[in-house]
Amino acid sequence: MTGNIVLIGFMGCGKSSIGRRLASRLGHAFLDSDELIIEAAEGRSITDIFAKEGEERFRERETRALQGLVDSTSIVLATGGGAVLRPENREILRRIGTTVWLHADPEILFERSTRNRKRPLLEVENPRTTFNTLLKSRLPIYEAAADLKIDASGLSHEQTVESILKAIGGGISDGA
Repeated sequence: MTGNIVLIGFMGCGKSSIGRRLASRLGHAFLDSDELIIEAAEGRSITDIFAKEGEERFRERETRALQGLVDSTSIVLATGGGAVLRPENREILRRIGTTVWLHADPEILFERSTRNRKRPLLEVENPRTTFNTLLKSRLPIYEAAADLKIDASGLSHEQTVESILKAIGGGISDGA
């Protein structure tokens, strides 16, 4: 297998952790779109970009980072949770490779998301309400953007990787 795999899903679903393991298993390079954005922003954190430039400017940076990956080969890309919000990003992701939606039970996602203090969208007075609203609004977008859906609820990282490998079989796309 030499095709690209793009991991999408809500914050806390394990895109980065699982992506690293999946890339290792496939012999692919692992890329994280958030890390690419931070690198392009001279090392500023996502929280800092959100605070100083706003979400829209962050999303513009995200689109540019994704566009730069269209001709990549043999990569596993973990996207930010909101990468699929822009229709143009969804098209770019399809061009990059097979899009796999990592999903999990909302309680699991919330618990994992609140463990990480680097979640600017949850740095609000009532993070649970914001979380629920964001998740509800994004679920249909993830579903529409995904070639495959993997429910990682109750699975270890290795079990999730195995589920992805089984689901994609030999049919992953190079994004062409």
